[in-house]
Parts: sequence; structure tokens; C-alpha cells
Amino acid sequence: MLKTVGLIVVVGLATSLIIFFRPEVAGEIDLFLLFLIVAYPFLIGATVYFYLKDQRTGVTLQEEYYIKWYLQSFAKLCLSENDVQVMREELAGTLLRLIKPVLVSVYEIDEETKRLEVVHHAGMKNLPETATQGYAFGDGIPGWVIQNQNPVILADISKEQYLQVDPWAKSIELKSYAAVPIIFDGKPIGIVAMYSMEPNFFQDSNVLIAQLATQLYGLSLSRLQTAAQSVDALTPP
Repeated sequence: MLKTVGLIVVVGLATSLIIFFRPEVAGEIDLFLLFLIVAYPFLIGATVYFYLKDQRTGVTLQEEYYIKWYLQSFAKLCLSENDVQVMREELAGTLLRLIKPVLVSVYEIDEETKRLEVVHHAGMKNLPETATQGYAFGDGIPGWVIQNQNPVILADISKEQYLQVDPWAKSIELKSYAAVPIIFDGKPIGIVAMYSMEPNFFQDSNVLIAQLATQLYGLSLSRLQTAAQSVDALTPP
């Protein structure tokens, strides 16, 4: 099994190097591609390992290629897209395709209110109106995730005794829950939350995929900030 994981890591590294040294890229080293070269092969290898361990199913090369293709597609979007809302939608869409939850919710901190607000829902439709309400810092499971800056997996939120679970999630019989923080400039600015109708749906491998996707999103925000600062520096006072 370890030989299989090692082989996939080598294949992923070779693919990343080919992308990094593609002819059309010239000049300075790209932040996103450098990130992919360092982190991507190891995260994919770890993802495959956890699929083998947790789900006890053989991960075919086709499945590994499927995961890699969607993550690379999202990374390329992060390199070129300047509309933050489009990137949010693609982030949620990528997780829907790769992990297959019934609902993905993207939350970000509102700078004015300092509350964690919903900026995008994807998947399940006709959600209760209360599903669009935000959270105070540290309030509810989303608030806990961003306050502690750690991912979380809850096997069945209907049986959760320690963390405050949203009544709307229970009312539509959502069961499993997983969330990862969004990090920008070294600080948490939001979270991505995923829900499933099945108990024990999310595994560590799903969290690894979500973490990689949110890291790419955070890096894309850094790219946009750097570009904006460059424009300001070139603008005459």
C-alpha cells in the first residue's frame, strides 16, 4: 500500500514540475505553481492513503486523476480570475464534485460587523431563511472552527452534545458535518462548511481535499491584494 502511495506522489510531483516549467510561463516564479509543486503531490498521496485506510476501497488511477484534474482546474482559475464571487462559486463547486456533500456553505468575516456571514451556498436548494444568518465570532460550530483555526468533522450533528448545532440544519435532517478554515495572510477570514444527509459521511481524506482547495482560494486572495497594491503604487498621488 505504501508503495502505491509513493508511486502516486512521484507521478504527482512529475506532473507539477511539467506544469511549472511549461513554455508559456516566463519571468518570476508563480506563487500558486510553487505551492502546487511543494504541497500538491504529498497531499494527493495522503488523500489516497486515507481513502485506502478509512474507506477500505482500492483507489484506481482514474479516481486519482479525477481528483487531480479538478484541483488543477481550480488552481488555474485562481491564477486568472479576478472576481472573488466567481472563485467562491468554483470553490464550492469543486468540493461538491470531489467530496459529494449535499450542501457546501462558504462563510467569511464581514469587516464592518465582525460577524461570520454566508457569502455562498451550493448544492441543496430551498434552504430555510435562517440558514442565511451569520454568526458572532466563536458562536456556533462555524464560529468555533474559525476561532480555533482547526478543521472539524462531526459524525452526526443531530446527536452533538458539546457544540451548538443550528436548528435549521436539524430541521432538514442534515447529519454529517465537516468544515475547514479559510486562511488569508496568515489569519482566518472564514470557513467552508459541508453537510451530508448520511451519518459518518466525511473522512479525513475529505478534509485534506477541502484544505487544499481553501488554501488555493486563500492564495488567490493574496494575489488580488498584491495586484491592487501594485496598482496603487503606480497611481500618481
